[in-house]
Amino acid sequence: MVLTLTRHTRVATLALVPRLKALYADAYSEPPYEMSPEDIEQFEIRITKHADQPGFALVTGELNGQHVGFTYGFTFHPGRWWTGVKTDLPPSGIAAGPIFAVIELGIRKESRGHGHARRLVDALLTNRPEAFASLISRPGAQAHAMYQRWGWKKVGNTQTYPHWPVEDINILPLHSSVPPVTGQ
Repeated sequence: MVLTLTRHTRVATLALVPRLKALYADAYSEPPYEMSPEDIEQFEIRITKHADQPGFALVTGELNGQHVGFTYGFTFHPGRWWTGVKTDLPPSGIAAGPIFAVIELGIRKESRGHGHARRLVDALLTNRPEAFASLISRPGAQAHAMYQRWGWKKVGNTQTYPHWPVEDINILPLHSSVPPVTGQ
């Protein structure tokens, strides 16, 4: 089976929110996430708000007409950084320019282990004008180790919401001309 990747506009994203919400609930229903019903409702509010952000992009993956995964993000303008930061801001070379923030990556439980996550993230980051991408990952989660294997480097910690654990902030250079990042 071939994964069909589709990049969506803001308008198409808003129409997809109910399906993405169900996919999000499935993807984040296991430890270490176990999102509450309130967290699932907040996802809908966040993605609707994020779709209006500069540089917004959503990529979905489908197999046989069913969404099996999605990822999205938007541009953090210079000086913007993650909320709830528990450590110093990133090195000045990273913070000086816009950064593409990968906000979510969700893969249905039964669709994991087939390389779909990598294909989705690669499609999301292809041709981005920003020098760096950043994302948050939860230590102990499978995705955390996956991002490290893909070359993402930890540059700090954050606690996005008071009821969530402290998570790692990771950076990835997007262009070969960008020097590599040294992690913590």
